[in-house]
Amino acid sequence: MSGSRGPGYDQRLARERETFAGQEEIHGNLPPSAHRWSNRHVRPKLEALGVPGLDELIVGQIAERARNLSRDAVVLSLGSGNGDQELGWLRGLAAEGLDNVRLRLLELNPEMQARAEASAREQGVADRVELITADFNTWRADAGHDVVVGFQALHHVLDLEHLYGQIKSSLSADGVLVVHDMIGRNGHRRWPEAHEVVDRIWATLPPELRRNALTGQIDEQFVDVDCAADGFEGIRAQDVLPVLLDFLHPSLFLPYGNVIDPFVDRIYGHNFDMDDPAHVGLIDEIGVLDDSLLDLGLVTGTRLTALFHPSPRLLRVHGDRTPERSVRDTRVVDPAGRVSFRPGGTNGERLVRGAGIVTGRMNGIAHDDWAAPSVEFPVLTTAPVDALDFRTYLPDDATEHGSVTVSVDGAPVAKADVGPGLTEQVLPVRLDAHRQVRLSFDADWSITAGGDRRTLAYVLVGLGLLER
Repeated sequence: MSGSRGPGYDQRLARERETFAGQEEIHGNLPPSAHRWSNRHVRPKLEALGVPGLDELIVGQIAERARNLSRDAVVLSLGSGNGDQELGWLRGLAAEGLDNVRLRLLELNPEMQARAEASAREQGVADRVELITADFNTWRADAGHDVVVGFQALHHVLDLEHLYGQIKSSLSADGVLVVHDMIGRNGHRRWPEAHEVVDRIWATLPPELRRNALTGQIDEQFVDVDCAADGFEGIRAQDVLPVLLDFLHPSLFLPYGNVIDPFVDRIYGHNFDMDDPAHVGLIDEIGVLDDSLLDLGLVTGTRLTALFHPSPRLLRVHGDRTPERSVRDTRVVDPAGRVSFRPGGTNGERLVRGAGIVTGRMNGIAHDDWAAPSVEFPVLTTAPVDALDFRTYLPDDATEHGSVTVSVDGAPVAKADVGPGLTEQVLPVRLDAHRQVRLSFDADWSITAGGDRRTLAYVLVGLGLLER
């Protein structure tokens, strides 16, 4: 995908502001199961690499530079939110006698910036804090930085190339980018090979461990939510690492997590009672399985803690979890090139016909064929394609409708106007035979009907790949 902003950008931006405007605690509410897994399967790996913990890593990098500089060490925090963590770094540094640190807080949301400013004044450090209210995708560096921190921020960025370019150009020669972020599939979905494992575990769980915190319902099948359907959550998560490697060089690199993710997240993780030995044992067993799959190279990490620099450094890694082995090849369905076992997944063969076959799950299509504002799936052409037969449906009383942009491997190739009723349109889309492509559809509107919690756009009735 290119770094262009594309259709629906303004709506996503508005949704991002709306989502976080009232959040006074953005990194909290993690279930006890997440802490159990982290303490047993992540912290020991960090400690083996000489890192006591995440806060110690960040503060240590700032302190190292503050001690060696005759001026203020300039620290930029990306997506700083309410500034709670950043002000904590200042307190920790002050306790070590280091007051020559200046914080720059880069945040999109003015409401969160106001809370950060109030906290800085209350703690008496406002003179060392600079607020930058800007969009990652358009922000331009106007100062040099010794330390840049990306703490759960990079997976919200659409134009990674632009942001990384600004970071690289503003970092001092001895500067560092500290990364603690998500690097899994876009929208935080499961890759097919991981989804297969999650589905098989899911089938063994009792109902009480399958309760969805968002809906309150028992999910008979694991719901692989596309978090990037209408906002920036995980919008280019799978590109965070490979694009970063084009700009900067790692010195500390620890990827982790994958199959464990649904069992320690905010949707299902709270179902696991850490006072129940059976639940504790299950989290531990899935954690061991997750580590084994990662170490064997059967899955790639979905999370990353790392240090990056403008020039090459000696690299510390855990085992064989190198940067090269941590970039998942998106050109294949899974690392073995298989089409994975997908119980309950949307059946692409039912919707797609003609000169192509779906080789993986159609993401963004619900079980009742309602499409999210963004839909994506891999397709393999079986013959040269000249056009796309695009069939959609909207109820006659639908008040919201618009156009759908069709893209191939991220590049827009056609546009369809979707209105009420059953609509069939033949769009000029040319594809060579025997080509694996990523076909995507982006609507410029969305609806949420009645009590339906999903963000939807239209019903996808069918797709025909028409031969030349």
